[in-house]
Amino acid sequence: MDAKVFNCIYEYFTDHSWRQQACSPTKELKPGGGSSNRTVARIKCRTFQQTSWRNHVEVDVIGKLDTGERPMNQAKAACRAQ
Repeated sequence: MDAKVFNCIYEYFTDHSWRQQACSPTKELKPGGGSSNRTVARIKCRTFQQTSWRNHVEVDVIGKLDTGERPMNQAKAACRAQ
């Protein structure tokens, strides 16, 4: 079944908050792998200071009910946007 998919990236700030920095466009994707079956959220780095980032992927399978959970992947990268 096809799904509508988008993802957003969040930057961690020293006030202990996560702030959304960018989201990809929503794409309708088919099941399976391949480089054409993905969405990408991008932002330019202002400095190369080590910073924590989170990525949230939202998948809505067309014609099916889904749960309200919000899984996040987190990593550190030498990139600070703000």
